[in-house]
Amino acid sequence: MTRTKAESNVAGPESPPSKCLIIALTSLKGGVGKTTLTMHLAAAIAEELANVVVLDADEEVSAVRWQQHAVADQIQLPFEVVAAQRNSLMRQARELARTGHTVIIDTPPNNREVLKSAATVADVVLVPVLPTGLDVDRLATTLELLTDLEAALETFNYAIVLNRFDARKGMAHEANQALNAHPRLETVIKSLSAYEKVFGQTPSELGQFRAMWAEIKGAFGEEA
Repeated sequence: MTRTKAESNVAGPESPPSKCLIIALTSLKGGVGKTTLTMHLAAAIAEELANVVVLDADEEVSAVRWQQHAVADQIQLPFEVVAAQRNSLMRQARELARTGHTVIIDTPPNNREVLKSAATVADVVLVPVLPTGLDVDRLATTLELLTDLEAALETFNYAIVLNRFDARKGMAHEANQALNAHPRLETVIKSLSAYEKVFGQTPSELGQFRAMWAEIKGAFGEEA
């Protein structure tokens, strides 16, 4: 973890990172929007970089099914989606990055081994959390695991991403404040109805995800 960089909100460089990044979306809690975030972030990165690939490590293969629905509707996603080889996830991710792919790993909930593998191989670990008291409380379990990895690894970067933020709800603001005690991205993903309707399509509401990508590059790109 490089908390000072995650909190610095430094704008990302205009040129692509010197090395292809591996980004993991992880949380032990389900229902936090990992796949939707993954696909939108991949689309935002693909506007700038070629060879973006989503590595789907979830048992429900939601990202793979997203791509299958797109293909059925003759929609070409601007990035690849590949089913992860879960017994060799780290090797698969490294090989993709080595051959010039920016990799985004979508992980399942409630699976510590897959989370550990994805987080270990990633240059950046993003932890989505919803702005509710329950979600903030459940975050502790994931953070404990990541803290253990941080202690064991020479380099380890992680940041929380507040997802589905609705400014009309008081609890959302309380959750937002509570997360300031942890490494986090400044970019907050607001709740938009468009995100609920985009399954099987190319994500188009990308403004927030362009900002997220710029922040990731600025905070972590030089370390990868």
